[in-house]
Amino acid sequence: MAYIISKDEFRSRIKRTQEAMVDAGLDILITFGNEAEPQYVRYYANYWPSFETASVCIPLVGEPVLLIGPESGTYSAYWSKIKAIERIKVLRESSEPEYPGEKLNTLYNLFNRYLNEDSMRRIGIVGYPFMSAPVYKAICETAAAFGCEVVRAEQLVINLKMIKSRQEVAIMKHAAKISEQAVGKVLEIIKPGMTETQVVGEAEREIRALGAENEAYPMWCLSGVNTQHAIGRPDANKVIREGELVQLQFGARVAGYASSVGRPVAMGKVSDEILELMDIGLEAHLATIECMRAGIPAKEVDRRYREVLEKRGAAGCNLYGPCHGSGLMEGEHPWIESNSDYLLKENMTYCVDTFLKRNGYGLRWEDQVCVKEGGVDQFTGKYLEVMSIG
Repeated sequence: MAYIISKDEFRSRIKRTQEAMVDAGLDILITFGNEAEPQYVRYYANYWPSFETASVCIPLVGEPVLLIGPESGTYSAYWSKIKAIERIKVLRESSEPEYPGEKLNTLYNLFNRYLNEDSMRRIGIVGYPFMSAPVYKAICETAAAFGCEVVRAEQLVINLKMIKSRQEVAIMKHAAKISEQAVGKVLEIIKPGMTETQVVGEAEREIRALGAENEAYPMWCLSGVNTQHAIGRPDANKVIREGELVQLQFGARVAGYASSVGRPVAMGKVSDEILELMDIGLEAHLATIECMRAGIPAKEVDRRYREVLEKRGAAGCNLYGPCHGSGLMEGEHPWIESNSDYLLKENMTYCVDTFLKRNGYGLRWEDQVCVKEGGVDQFTGKYLEVMSIG
């Protein structure tokens, strides 16, 4: 089976976006992406910028254009599902080379192509939280030249992305299985004396061998005091020791789609306090998964999660809600938190992400699920036990 998004699905995304633009009163939608946050570009073009940044320009009527930096011409042509590609100087890499003599297009020419006397004079931007200042400034100055208002339009695209297609679900499930196999491989070889980065190297080798295009995020193995980091990086100088808690966090990316599996592991004999928190986290994790289904209020999932923590005396050990959306990014909309005011819908995909910490250590249980009418399709589910090695 080829794990790819079809051309028809990419075309459908453009069509549905243009329909949503009518309701939003937008003449042009400009999405932005960079190497770390490519989702709003890859969703439409299958293009993931490297060094440079990129945008997709979607007019209310007509064909979209992929906007790239000066050096990505042949690279983007190989990957892009959007045929029209324009090189724009402001999307260059951050060291800002000048490219003297190169013939590059401008946002002014692009806007002039799509705006007319009947235009609503509204430009929507998507990706504002990580859009570079030069790009934002160039869009605003160009829009002002045409008398256009610039508005944020992330929610328009988020609404389209939250419900996954059959193709997306199949790809995400495959990516998750690769991540789970990487966990299994590491559990076979991990031992005291290895460094955190050596463990991650084994996981990286495994996901690549199994067909992942890349990591879904910079993966980590954290040990001892480092396990208290909710987000971290492996330390090349930190040696794993007997009697420590170790956190494994691996995620493969396939066809742009992210996955994530998190498992805490005891290296030999650890304290009863650590074993207890591992058990509390697992109970809360499984309770969260068990209550998820289409039609349930998101805040009810959070309530059930916190109910378990309260019962086990760990209410102060959590940092955030029990789930976050997952797709082209490992963490994306929607989150499930105590103030989440929406209903779960079929084919929403989540990472059930149970992170707890106390007294200088922490742990995470993490699995991916797809919401269904009667519950969830759980993409990963192996090694869901309090584990001790050695």
